[in-house]
Amino acid sequence: MNGISIPGRGQEKLAAYELMPGNGCGYVLIVCHGFRGAKENGGRIFDWAQRVNQVGLGVLAFDFAGSGASSGDFAAITLTQQLHDLLQVIDYADRRYHKPIILLGRSFGGSTVLATAGKPDDRVAGYIFWSTPVKLNETFAGIANQFDQLGSGAAIEVKDERGCFKLKSNLIEDFANHDMINYAKKMVSQPVLIIHGTADEVVAPDNAVCLYQNCRQAELHIIAGADHRFSKSVMEREDITLRWLKKTFIDNQCNSDIKHY
Repeated sequence: MNGISIPGRGQEKLAAYELMPGNGCGYVLIVCHGFRGAKENGGRIFDWAQRVNQVGLGVLAFDFAGSGASSGDFAAITLTQQLHDLLQVIDYADRRYHKPIILLGRSFGGSTVLATAGKPDDRVAGYIFWSTPVKLNETFAGIANQFDQLGSGAAIEVKDERGCFKLKSNLIEDFANHDMINYAKKMVSQPVLIIHGTADEVVAPDNAVCLYQNCRQAELHIIAGADHRFSKSVMEREDITLRWLKKTFIDNQCNSDIKHY
């Protein structure tokens, strides 16, 4: 994969990887990592990108500002900030590749993908959600023991398996600016794939059901026994996604509902 830098807001630079098929591609899959994650997805992005290339799609994976190798302050993370980052990446991909775009989001990256539907964009041909929270306050209350303190305006320090990190109150305050159900209802013309695990310990499976019930043309897969990271079910999640991509986009190149450049 080629390492590149995408201009963010102001002076921020968004670190990214791109991997395109040698014989060209019909679509570009933009991959958005989850909360506290990074574009490498624990190293799995490289094999995943190659598998995506094999079915004829290019891959662009990036770090949100303040995460991974991108500049910025993670403590200041908000959904609105991540939405702005993703829109910058979409603009970059449109200018660079001139191909229709498919968005894939893991966890909070999926929430960010969903937020893009607030303003329908005909450059986006489809949406994929892996373990995505729709009920944001409920989900983050389970992540941070000091959620109430954060909601009251105070900054907090949170500890997880990766160490300690800080969060500012604007993360929670910003949730009020986003109507996730309304975003789902605005995904009218684009196909949607939703994958979630029954044993997700971070984002309750009813988030996936809620998203599915509010989308017009969605396909839902609830994987028995899969946790939030799909620790023992990665290949199953990828296989489902690849079959859906091939069926929906590659095998239906002449579908008049899909925009081509």
